[in-house]
Amino acid sequence: MAAIAEMEAQCGHSVALGAKPANRSSMTATIFPWSPYEGRTSLVSGGKRTLTSAFADLVVSRQGFQSYELPEIFAAPEDDGENDAARDLVRLEAEHLSRMFVIGRLASFVRPLGGGEVTAIAPEYWELDDPLPRFATGALSMDHWADESAEPTHRIFVESQEFDSWLARLKPLGPLSNRQIEEIVDPQLRATRSVARRSVDREIGNADRVVDGHAHVASTPPGVGPEFLTVEEVSTLINRSRSSIYDYEKKGQFPERVKIGASSRWLKTEVHTWIAEQAAKRGES
Repeated sequence: MAAIAEMEAQCGHSVALGAKPANRSSMTATIFPWSPYEGRTSLVSGGKRTLTSAFADLVVSRQGFQSYELPEIFAAPEDDGENDAARDLVRLEAEHLSRMFVIGRLASFVRPLGGGEVTAIAPEYWELDDPLPRFATGALSMDHWADESAEPTHRIFVESQEFDSWLARLKPLGPLSNRQIEEIVDPQLRATRSVARRSVDREIGNADRVVDGHAHVASTPPGVGPEFLTVEEVSTLINRSRSSIYDYEKKGQFPERVKIGASSRWLKTEVHTWIAEQAAKRGES
């Protein structure tokens, strides 16, 4: 009780242990989507950092978008092109980080807006159809956590050291190829390529293991790698000149070569998948 009296003397008003605000609405606030990313301020709380600060670091390290660019990206008009592709890339990172919370790889916490006790968020609170709105504000309503239209009552935090360790182990995606961007923008094209890859898997025995973005044949004996093709073999296989192959590759219309020392080769599985894609397009209008 002496400690309480001392606190009352210091702050000039009485202190009620365990009391809740009489007006709960005073603990809510309107946070406009993506507005937390407009500045560089970041709240901290006992070794924790805001979700928006952590997500901004994830996006800039993986996609190259600066924090202040996110409001612009989501304010830009739909265009079936660069604007939509940029939004999809940010959404992918939101889904990635949300999945880490769901599986318990990373922990998340909440603190009442304005200040208060910090408590852990149960992983199931991240089981959302669309987690992006939560990342847009960095806050949620604890009473209506699945309703992103509800006025937020709590700000979300992550453990700084844990998040930084996780982020440090992630490999940068690097610049996307034209083929990767096409798949982001065009879901039908992505589906066509997926079907083509599965068809090739069945035909030439390719397994479902991927290393460094390239398919590897797991059914081969130990010490035997995937089968590669020279440019001459590719030229014969697809009936195109060497210059055409290089031109297609430069435009992102053909699989990229794999550097092996001073030489370059194409993965046979990827070339066969490209052929299957072209065959699948014959039925398109």
